[in-house]
Amino acid sequence: MQVIYDVLKKGVFVEFRGRSHYLEGPFQNQRDAVQAAEEHCRRLGWQDRQET
Repeated sequence: MQVIYDVLKKGVFVEFRGRSHYLEGPFQNQRDAVQAAEEHCRRLGWQDRQET
């Protein structure tokens, strides 16, 4: 998973399992954008090692 915060549009680019996604937001800050990206990836099957 790779996450890139778009500071101009307040969105976030997410690459997960070879597919790219853009979550438009707008998000209040980078932390909120990253959390949204992680949740998006969880819906696609990602499991955070810290949660197991």
